[in-house]
Amino acid sequence: MAPSHSVCFCNNRGGVGKTFMAFQTACEAARARPDKKVLVFDFSLYSDITALLLGGSAREGFGAPMKGLQVTVENTTEDTRAEGLIRDLEHAMDVDATAAANPPAAAGGSSIFGAFFSKKPPLAAAAPAQVDLNKYLIRPADFNPAIPPNLYLVPSAGAVSWSEETTGAAHPSPDDNDAPLWTRKGEQWWPVAQRLRAAVEALSADFDAVMIDTDHLAACVLTKLALAVCDSVVVPLSFDDRDFNRLFQDVTGNALFTDVMIPMRAAGHLRARVHRMVFTRVSSNKNEPTVTAASSSLPFTPPKVVMDQIDHLAQQTWAACMFKDDYRLLFKNIEEMVPTGGNLKTTFCGTFFTGMKQMPDLATNISNLNGIPICTMTGEKYRAPSGLEGQTGKPALDSIKAELQVLVMNMLGEEYNKPLQAS
Repeated sequence: MAPSHSVCFCNNRGGVGKTFMAFQTACEAARARPDKKVLVFDFSLYSDITALLLGGSAREGFGAPMKGLQVTVENTTEDTRAEGLIRDLEHAMDVDATAAANPPAAAGGSSIFGAFFSKKPPLAAAAPAQVDLNKYLIRPADFNPAIPPNLYLVPSAGAVSWSEETTGAAHPSPDDNDAPLWTRKGEQWWPVAQRLRAAVEALSADFDAVMIDTDHLAACVLTKLALAVCDSVVVPLSFDDRDFNRLFQDVTGNALFTDVMIPMRAAGHLRARVHRMVFTRVSSNKNEPTVTAASSSLPFTPPKVVMDQIDHLAQQTWAACMFKDDYRLLFKNIEEMVPTGGNLKTTFCGTFFTGMKQMPDLATNISNLNGIPICTMTGEKYRAPSGLEGQTGKPALDSIKAELQVLVMNMLGEEYNKPLQAS
């Protein structure tokens, strides 16, 4: 049975808070519904969400691996991480091709053996090779008790996973079939995406949500796999006009909308549609929900200049949708959108744009370094391996937790509206 929700986090600009958002919302989703499972895939070349979930980003010294990635390497193999999953999905296609080329012989015949075996039912056609995702799952709570125990991860391990040398091929070409799939160009990834869809849809019914963290190289195979498998895409945003415009135009060919999603849709490969555009690290004046002049809805109140910039970029996106229908059709259920309390432009801004508040520096750093999600953090004093220590006040934590809950509900639905964990 397919999970009720599948979300990938994508942006072709690094440093916008994509992985931090994926980490916090996945943990909050798992915390809110302990009777259901949340599955996270790490399809980022840096494997940062794996590091956060398995113990944090702290390092013992310069050049040392992040703690969470060291835990990953010590407790998984290349066959049980994300790179092994992708290789197995590709190999499953080879198995199917071999089965198709060598169909089972018909029962019966003139020999005594044929007469004997003809009494049995005819042989069924070979079933397609199945890939069971359970082989690749790790439960972060077994290594990091701050993570909800119903969250599972398909991990990766940075360069250990995604280096071209992981296949043993010497300097493979991007067009070489001996090169890892994630380094190739062309459309060879598409049958693998179809296999991954089937594997996700075959998960047990207790998996309610799937979340995929992707790489800032939006045109890479890993991001395309996520966009082909998930129903929704969340786009974390900065306030920088240059970063924002790179969604539409990027000289490297990585513009998420123009270079990746529109061509995928034209080829019939795109499943995910934009569900939310979320401004990150937004400053706040008050812990009260507000609506901007252009109807963008926020679970807190930023300064007016910040709300004006949110409106400016939201309206730019609407202008792009009006300029080219290909952009408009990237947004989820936009064909069914009707004006509510204003014109279609303000309805668009209110439907797709929101924000995630800038968190206190101490809480953010402890969360990253120690791998402690905000949703399970308390007002106790924490100490990071770097020596950083301190505590975040209960009122500040409670407001952040409430706003994270709203963000998760926006992504996944009202069923994730559950009492918050005490700070």
